[in-house]
Amino acid sequence: MKPHVLIVDDSLTIRMDLRSLLSNAGFVVTACETKALAHKVLRSKDFSLVILDLLLPDGDGLDLLREIRSSADLVQIPVILLSTEVEVRHRIQGLSMGADEYVGKPYDGSYLVLRATELVSQRSSARRAAEGSGPALVGKKILVVDDSPTYRASLAQLLRQDGCDVIPAQSGEEALSLLAVEAVDCVIMDLLMPGMGGLEAARRIKQSGALRHIPVVILTGHDDVATRAEGARIGVEDFVLKAPELTMLRVRLRALLRSRPAPGAGGGASQRRAGSSPDQAPPSTRAGGTGSLSAIPPSGSLFERVVAVSGLSSVIGPSTIVRACRRAGIEPRSMSPEDLHRALPAIRETLKMFLTEEDSARGIAAISLLAREAASAAS
Repeated sequence: MKPHVLIVDDSLTIRMDLRSLLSNAGFVVTACETKALAHKVLRSKDFSLVILDLLLPDGDGLDLLREIRSSADLVQIPVILLSTEVEVRHRIQGLSMGADEYVGKPYDGSYLVLRATELVSQRSSARRAAEGSGPALVGKKILVVDDSPTYRASLAQLLRQDGCDVIPAQSGEEALSLLAVEAVDCVIMDLLMPGMGGLEAARRIKQSGALRHIPVVILTGHDDVATRAEGARIGVEDFVLKAPELTMLRVRLRALLRSRPAPGAGGGASQRRAGSSPDQAPPSTRAGGTGSLSAIPPSGSLFERVVAVSGLSSVIGPSTIVRACRRAGIEPRSMSPEDLHRALPAIRETLKMFLTEEDSARGIAAISLLAREAASAAS
């Protein structure tokens, strides 16, 4: 059966162009121009993918994205956002709300089709794995961090019913201490806690070479745009509204863990130094976290190494670097050290859109050093 994609965009030209591109790639396409119509259509058919414009004539595309990610029936559908280059705030907000990809306008048709195919394939694989191996949460080790003993106990009980091994913690400081000696599959953390809050603890996790692969879910009492944007910049995988009813958290957690491969070597606590804290990684990764000059990975393609040191989160890093390189006329996944040197100005401008001035400077310095080392190794 061909995968079915829903296109939501108020431009007839874009709807026709995307219909042609995706139909030729083997998709069945449904297209609509308004949020209201998309809402109805989503309930009438089984879609494998949604391509969603941010600006719609009857509302914000982010509102529709929020509905998709809040529905148990729709939450696992991959969503690609369409936006213009200047809508950085909206893109960050969309990614923090659970979008799987953004594609800027004017878009690269071949890249959009490639990402659509990849996302649909990943969803199909996750479904098959779930059907073949039982619930996604069975056997997972989850670190639950909340200063409320009652809420912490309720969440732990629910997760244990799903077959999880739960490690409780009452503060960000305690969570980091536990992560130094315990390998976990996910961290669920309250946003507001005495002492170190959830975002600061998440920042330290994502800046640690030994821990950054661990998905982090932040529980929040309010759907705050600025907080979500900061979380996306840090690399937080998801935000879930904190409520007595835990069904939605359960659904979102299952979707997150189904879509992620098991941690590879280097991700477990047994491979970290005994007694070391998460924000005190070995010297090769400690001096600046993501994007650090001393954090250049020793292996992988040149593209993968650029993404790793860029300072961008794993959510937006690959696609962002791809688009920066292509603006410079470089094919990123097969680029040479010389190609990377030519792409540096475009990458620099892109990092400035997503990172602070200090972090973007650190990222471009790390990428420049990587280019020089790659060129020396090739000569």
